Amino acid sequence: MAYTDANGVDLSGVTGRLIQTVDLVKNPAPQAIATDTVNGHVFVLQVESAATIPQGNMYLNRIDRLTGKVTGSMQLKGFGHGLSMGAEPVGTDTYLWTEVGPLHTTMKDGEVKATFGKAVTRFRFEPGTVLDGNLIPQQRKFTPPGSTSGTGPFLDPVNNLLGVMYHKDGKRHFDRYDPAEAAAGSWVPVGTTFVMPSGEDVTPDVPSPYPLEKTLVSQGYTVLGDVLYAYQWAPYDKVNHPTIPSAYPGIAFLTSYSWTTGARLDRQVVTNADGLTWREPEGVAVEVDPATAEARLLFGFSNTVPGTTGSRDVTIGWYPTKPAVDGIKVLADWEDLALEAGVSPGAQPPRGRLIALAGTTYLQLRGTVTCSPGLTDDSRIGTLPHRLRPTHPTRQNVPRNNNTGRYVCRIEADVTGALWAYGATSDNATTWIDLDCVTVAWR
Repeated sequence: MAYTDANGVDLSGVTGRLIQTVDLVKNPAPQAIATDTVNGHVFVLQVESAATIPQGNMYLNRIDRLTGKVTGSMQLKGFGHGLSMGAEPVGTDTYLWTEVGPLHTTMKDGEVKATFGKAVTRFRFEPGTVLDGNLIPQQRKFTPPGSTSGTGPFLDPVNNLLGVMYHKDGKRHFDRYDPAEAAAGSWVPVGTTFVMPSGEDVTPDVPSPYPLEKTLVSQGYTVLGDVLYAYQWAPYDKVNHPTIPSAYPGIAFLTSYSWTTGARLDRQVVTNADGLTWREPEGVAVEVDPATAEARLLFGFSNTVPGTTGSRDVTIGWYPTKPAVDGIKVLADWEDLALEAGVSPGAQPPRGRLIALAGTTYLQLRGTVTCSPGLTDDSRIGTLPHRLRPTHPTRQNVPRNNNTGRYVCRIEADVTGALWAYGATSDNATTWIDLDCVTVAWR
């Protein structure tokens, strides 16, 4: 059942895409996400490697939000696991709020499964550098009073508040602070403390192709105004059902709570990016879209990099907060397509956008392309921007030049954003393609 919270977020509603399948600097999965929309960056925390989990070493990736290219990284030694983080623009710099040691480890069957930082710190992003958490002065670290294990900070950029999750008395607690005062070393909570209600980590009874683990895995928290959002994951229960092919992708959930009352507002399965093969939920954050000034709820997924067995990439989707206008919600406005060599824009350059209508998201294309000397077999003609890339193949028949009565070809976009044209042959070349009629269901 649809529910729209005070921010305008409907967790059962349509979603957009920020970046898709961006390779990270190291192999393991991404953990936390945050954005600096002033300077055009996406930040992704990533565990350095399985071998360094006990040391709490991580990598911090910086990604261009328009191109999806990694533009720099830092190594963070002795910081933890990266449950959540915040990115704060200061002029042309970005300061990150993250967890940091002293460290807390979790064990299973005698092995360290994860290591979390028990304190919170703030530092400037400096690409190519190594930051050792043990060398950060104690006055630049904050451990919430009574905290017994890992913690995680996050930012509400709309209300300029810094949230901190910590464990106390066997429950997750959340406080909010003025980020400027916290940066200066004064940690005085703003307003009340939110305490996560009991039983919220029990896996809901939802349709699933395989049995799910009974306890949800926390994948991050964030807050916008009076609403706290929790991102959780139920892996397939491969331990008790060994015939299951893999614990992935499992089922991802987003749950919202009223900070004032503590009540759960809504819980929904996250269906965005369901075509990813690994699809482990990783990280949640709030940003303000620099183009539209709309507050957006971001959520991440990791996926296996094609052609590898252990390398992971990151995909980030988002929920809108503004209502549709005349029944239509624009999830990504018109953007130019990047064309392949030998493919040129026609009278109207090829562009694409995403819209939502009556609960369904559509990819729309417009414009024409010319192909010189002509396509004589199935060919890649261009690339979609990250905001438009589907995670399931998306295809439609479109007009092309008429040659002996053959005047239609098929175009298809895949998870990498590659746009292909099918149907050309050596005796029937495609010399132009019209994209004006493309309105196709997208996911």
